[in-house]
Amino acid sequence: MTKTEAELTGDLIKIKAMEYLNVNQAALLYGISRRTIYRLVNQGYLNVAKFGRRTILRRADLESLFSLPITIEIDQPVQEFEGIDSCYSIKEVQQKFNVSPAALYNLLQQYGIAKYAIGRYTYVAKRDINLLFNANGL
Repeated sequence: MTKTEAELTGDLIKIKAMEYLNVNQAALLYGISRRTIYRLVNQGYLNVAKFGRRTILRRADLESLFSLPITIEIDQPVQEFEGIDSCYSIKEVQQKFNVSPAALYNLLQQYGIAKYAIGRYTYVAKRDINLLFNANGL
């Protein structure tokens, strides 16, 4: 059963006057889905009160959520590529330090060492690898 535009407008006028809203009313008021409301609740952006199976939100909480400025974080590169001359290939690291591919991969992940893929080969900075293996006593 679909509601006419006049009924929806009347509902919105009533909802705007309410201090506490259920999930359906909040979704209608802000033009977002019920699932989005629940997602915001689960992520901790909205506080709710539960009365049995009924979920109630404060309109003030919704207004403050949507009044926050949106900030976009852009990851900056950890370091610039130093050139192939100052890098080891993965194969060179494995041979020089006698480390298996899996162990090397885990170390690079654990210590956040940047890898550079150039063509078919992957390189890592000699400085980072020398620090890593000297620090670990390998």
